[in-house]
Amino acid sequence: MLDANVREQLLRGKSTEGGIQPFSPLLPRAHSLLPYLELIDENRWYSNRGLLTCHLESRIAQMLGPSVQVAATSCGQAAIEAAILAFAGMASIDRPYALLPSYTFSATASAVQRCGYTPYFVDIEADDWLLSADALLNHPMIGKAGLVVAVCAYGRRIEQAPWVLFKEKTGVPVVIDAAAAFESISQSPQELLGTIPVAISLQATKTLSSGEGGLVIGTTPDLYIKVAQATNFGFFGSRETTAPGFNGKLSEYHAAVGLASLDEWASTQKAWCAVHAEYQRLAMNRGVQELLFASPGVASCYVLFRSPSDEAVIRIVRSLEHNRIECRHWYGRGLHSHQYYASCPKDELPNTTLISGCLIGLPVAIDLSEVKMARILDAIVAAL
Repeated sequence: MLDANVREQLLRGKSTEGGIQPFSPLLPRAHSLLPYLELIDENRWYSNRGLLTCHLESRIAQMLGPSVQVAATSCGQAAIEAAILAFAGMASIDRPYALLPSYTFSATASAVQRCGYTPYFVDIEADDWLLSADALLNHPMIGKAGLVVAVCAYGRRIEQAPWVLFKEKTGVPVVIDAAAAFESISQSPQELLGTIPVAISLQATKTLSSGEGGLVIGTTPDLYIKVAQATNFGFFGSRETTAPGFNGKLSEYHAAVGLASLDEWASTQKAWCAVHAEYQRLAMNRGVQELLFASPGVASCYVLFRSPSDEAVIRIVRSLEHNRIECRHWYGRGLHSHQYYASCPKDELPNTTLISGCLIGLPVAIDLSEVKMARILDAIVAAL
């Protein structure tokens, strides 16, 4: 029972006492969810690919194009795992490695390992922070790689064409981890969707959200069946496991949040565009616009500042902290620097080292005020 005392404690728990958080999600309000929650009550179907989940998949597929298939999962990492199992399978003795960038979130490597692969970290390009399909064609480990995971760093665009060609030339399956890239995909589905499966996160920090959830999207005719099987213990059409799988299904409650988010998608995009335009205007007024990365260059749930030097990074972070402004190095110094992944094989990673050291994640929210944006940028300028 949520009595008044408990409610007050829970509200106090989110207080930042005048500081600025790195991200403040804003999902659909309770009144927007109510029609969907009432459907759940009437259906008495709460999980296992319920009617709301199927409706969410159908609406997103219709948004993206007639040949697009969409399968929902319980989270973004589950989407990566399901895409791997569906289109690459478990790792083999002959091809035990997965090539992936070190400059990514931990979920990428975790998904790879849970499918039996050993992560092999390769470097990103300095200009776009992404893997290069051309550069990997002659990689010395390509003969032992059973998988490549290309990552849309900070929701940046990855076009299908170079990776389709890579797969044709090498025979190595590819999965695109596009966790935060739904915005760009919804705007350019013809370039960004195809036979290479794309994994999306619907976590609360993403611009389209179900609170927690994920999607696998592509144009392969059997994508839906394969992903549904992978996320349901390898079952399909019976209770016999006929392929590798796990429990990665989206609940109907999360689907309700996703559907309400879709209902508000147009206004959500408009609000995010306004926030980023204002951030960029304020940065221009302060002469630091060239160092600020905002939408559409990255997903709307990110605003990044590229420090001009290692020394400046330290000063900027200290200045932000002094002004009670939280910031993040979202991908840290790369996964190869994490204790758990330190023993994984890797290439030399000069671009990863360069980029990871200078990119600072700034606070952003769909309702972040101009006053707070100015406060953030003033703290940065004071440290330069």
